[in-house]
Amino acid sequence: MTPLASVLTLIALWADAKSIPPAPKVSVSTPLAGTELPAYPPDAAPLTVQTIAARFAQTDAKISTLRTSFRQFVRLEGSDTVQSVEGDVLFKKPDLLRLTHRIPEPQSVVSDGTWLWVHRKGTNQVIQTRLDVWRKNEPLAQGLLDFGHSADLLSNYQTVLTTVSAPDTGGHRTFVLTLTPKSPAKSSSDADFILTLNSDTRYYFPSDVTLRVGRVSIRSVFENVRLNPETPDESFRFTPPADAELFKSPEPRK
Repeated sequence: MTPLASVLTLIALWADAKSIPPAPKVSVSTPLAGTELPAYPPDAAPLTVQTIAARFAQTDAKISTLRTSFRQFVRLEGSDTVQSVEGDVLFKKPDLLRLTHRIPEPQSVVSDGTWLWVHRKGTNQVIQTRLDVWRKNEPLAQGLLDFGHSADLLSNYQTVLTTVSAPDTGGHRTFVLTLTPKSPAKSSSDADFILTLNSDTRYYFPSDVTLRVGRVSIRSVFENVRLNPETPDESFRFTPPADAELFKSPEPRK
């Protein structure tokens, strides 16, 4: 596998199918731990893409840093095998990221805003690429660096409100949004993908996201979301181990 191809497997497609129990819920609110998502009061008004975008924007504005656990389920069309990944995400606007895999194998993905590193601890290999190159060429970036930018997604892509549930006992509804490129060029990396956002009227936060790229479907479920925990920039710095095998993607031509 080439270094660039390895970058495209950040969600660790090496796992066997397995059931992953949810992580224990964090209930305390301190500056270090952050706070829970803000809840909105129930509203019986009809849901539209415009009203959802406005609520998403309000939630986005409250996010400076974010910490969450995640579970991902990867399925290849025509296969009954589901490959699973479990880990934690630490994010800071605009594009600082630390993603730590616990299952199926220890792995770290770190972005300092300019560079992105993937460290596979089992093989002691490090892949380094420019973040802007990864954004341009990697459809999976759509789900990893869009925290706090959900409203932007709705304006940048063709968005359809496909499902709205009946109100629950508390008066809140769940809904599903389907996003596709507006006018993708055939040569574009986003020419063949569908992004599905599952959310609700209590939090207006996409906590269940499915990305379909070609024949691959990746579902990401975010749990125990904490807003604005104290997060120094040092959390997003990465120095490859001295004995690691380093693969660095070539600099883009100017």
